[in-house]
Amino acid sequence: MKLQAYSEQRKPTILKRGLVVYSYVLHAFLWVQLNHLAKPPPRAGPGTKCFYPCISFNLTYMKYFHVQGAISLGILVLFLLSLPSGVAALASYSGDQVSIDTPVADDVFAAGGAIAVNAPIDSLVAAGGTITLNAPVKGDVIVAGGRVISNNNIGGKLVAAGGTVEVNGDVGTNALITGGTVTIHPRSTIGRDAEISAGTVDNSGHVMGNLSVQSQSFTGTGTVGGKSTYVQTEPHGFSRIFTVLGILFSVGWLILGLVLQKIAPVRYRVVEDEATKSPVVKLVVGFFGLVVACIALVILAITVIGLPIALVTGPLVFIGVIFSVLFVSSAVGRALFGWLKIEIKDWHAFVAGFVILSVLFRVPVAGTIILIITISLGFGALLYAVHNNWKLITGTVS
Repeated sequence: MKLQAYSEQRKPTILKRGLVVYSYVLHAFLWVQLNHLAKPPPRAGPGTKCFYPCISFNLTYMKYFHVQGAISLGILVLFLLSLPSGVAALASYSGDQVSIDTPVADDVFAAGGAIAVNAPIDSLVAAGGTITLNAPVKGDVIVAGGRVISNNNIGGKLVAAGGTVEVNGDVGTNALITGGTVTIHPRSTIGRDAEISAGTVDNSGHVMGNLSVQSQSFTGTGTVGGKSTYVQTEPHGFSRIFTVLGILFSVGWLILGLVLQKIAPVRYRVVEDEATKSPVVKLVVGFFGLVVACIALVILAITVIGLPIALVTGPLVFIGVIFSVLFVSSAVGRALFGWLKIEIKDWHAFVAGFVILSVLFRVPVAGTIILIITISLGFGALLYAVHNNWKLITGTVS
């Protein structure tokens, strides 16, 4: 099949629609995903700060949530829901090694193993293994990665999640950071408030507004212009390890989908389209297909004679399950932007759907049901795509 070519012409209504969806999803995410709600947040009053242009968001909400780990998904939500606001005004990068070496007078969206910003840009939204800012950013920086290092000035706000987060430059407005280890270096000045949640926090910089820290250990040799609040948290042990592994797995899953779309766009789209045709039928077929496959693998393994077959087909079934979520993610994202009447690229749809599903998967009880439905639907679509193209796959087509 031939993929549709999408234009990136500016549409004035895109910004409004994108911001509306952004606002609802962000608030819903904060209420559902950031675990361990201590008490209801206060009603926004005169002191409410604007967290994002045209969107009212009170930074004090964060004081009532345990944000470690889950906020990474929130940052990825920002990653995709920011896309509609500037479909024509953005520069996107993806790959194992991403290096921005020339100035970009635009919003930059990047995903990759290692991302380095070595030239001035307008704003940055990125997800990757290592993210390094060596050049000034005019606006906001919203990033999630294994290691995040800011070595230059940020004109707007900083929202970061990572195993290690280092701030070695000025932040124009607010800073919202979570990670294993967070360090604010002496030369850094945060223009307004800072909210930090981590295992270890070291602040030797300067916070012009209020500083709120939740961590197991905190070293504060810097200065705070407003109120400083520190809440010591208990070690989480294995739960923290599983949280970090979950974040890394999600980032890897996201990158896998981007790579798959890049190397096999037509075949990927064929399976994605199958998921949208008679989805209930594909859901039932996929569910029972997985059940039958699991039973068959166990029987084959028990017989010993069939063990080699089980060892070969077992990984194939697992790969099918992994790919199933990717196909459904693209379908969900495309349906969302179709409802918004926004023309987008295939990878935009995938990232949008992937993040939405990743957030939904983490909702207690309902998330498990949604995960089963997603896998079953995607697996059923994969089975139908293989069946419909069997002769082409096996090379028996005339």
